[in-house]
Amino acid sequence: MLLGTGLMLVPLLLLGIVGYLLYLQTIDSFEAVIQESLPVGLPVGELHRDILQLDMPLDKYLLTGSQRERQRFSQQTRDIDRQFSTLLNNTGLQREYRTDIKRAAASWRELVALGEAIIERDSTGHTVPLADITHFEEQQQKTSRILDEVYTTLQVEIRMNYQNALHNQQQIQVLLLVVFIAGVLVAIGIGNRLARQVLRPLAVLSEGTERFGKGDLSHRIELEDRDEFGQLANTFNNMADELEFLASYDSLTGLLNKREFEQRLQDEVRRAKRTRHPFVLLLVDLDYFKQVNDIYGHPAGDHTLRVLASLLKKQVREADYVGRYGGEEFGIILTDTSETDARDTAERIRRVVEEKAFAISDNTTINITLSVGLACYPDDAANAEMLIACADEALYKAKDTGRNRMIAFSDS
Repeated sequence: MLLGTGLMLVPLLLLGIVGYLLYLQTIDSFEAVIQESLPVGLPVGELHRDILQLDMPLDKYLLTGSQRERQRFSQQTRDIDRQFSTLLNNTGLQREYRTDIKRAAASWRELVALGEAIIERDSTGHTVPLADITHFEEQQQKTSRILDEVYTTLQVEIRMNYQNALHNQQQIQVLLLVVFIAGVLVAIGIGNRLARQVLRPLAVLSEGTERFGKGDLSHRIELEDRDEFGQLANTFNNMADELEFLASYDSLTGLLNKREFEQRLQDEVRRAKRTRHPFVLLLVDLDYFKQVNDIYGHPAGDHTLRVLASLLKKQVREADYVGRYGGEEFGIILTDTSETDARDTAERIRRVVEEKAFAISDNTTINITLSVGLACYPDDAANAEMLIACADEALYKAKDTGRNRMIAFSDS
């Protein structure tokens, strides 16, 4: 009897063994989607971020002459050198990535040489030509674009690996369904446990990998288990955090890009509904900025935008948000702020910009002015879209009535 019972369980045992092997294969497939991109994704993400932030100590050194900022610039370049060296010394790095990273490293060496030449010239008492600073910024953007190409290659590979993983997952789901039905005949508890521990994590991982492959960097996989699935989910989420950060900021100014700024605005509306605290949206547009590009060239215009972005961030609180909303248009969210206080802030920003001399060349500075449209939530609008429309209408009136002024929607 025991022998007969054992023989009856042999097919189920074989199905279980095959199911377990396919389970491991599926884990490997999903892990390949993430692990194959880890040697590239996270290091390149850190490089991209650090290179975009390199101009901060350089700008501060040129403004203040602080040796601390000079040392900070040197330390950052050494750190980035080590990151490139570690990445290129990785024997598992694939050829298509290695080629682009070598290009980025060569461009990086040119960027460092330009930065060191600017610091050396300034330290000897010579005036640093604006053309040198512009050349440094252009080389910085060139290096950033090369690293962006690495991400393009990485996304293509993720999509291919995802298709393979999805095929394996479909196979395991079919076989696990057979095992589950057979298991019910033997013990309902075994089948329930199998479904709970395997099918649900597989579905969650499948959804997360698919959404990530389609560009949804905000999605996170939520698995509380501490097994292989849980470890895989943690790895996925860590990489997604890094890539989402890089996708949220404007590469020229370092401010929030339009997509991320509008998302923060939606979040702020939801928060204001809960707390019943007002907040204010400012839309800021440079007056006659096209003339700056036409007369002095786009590099000078880009430099002016970068200086202006830094100036705007200094005029608001850490809890506020500043984003680049368009070519020469910026958005500012003043959180937990009344319209009266926001008017004072907007007028201060307008006055500070009006009084600042923006360097265009070695011996040439210009003055620029701003037009500001102000709208308050919830007094002026019931949602984010209406608030943007109200601020835009106020901005249009500011420009239509002479520019270099602030107008609130409630003034109309």
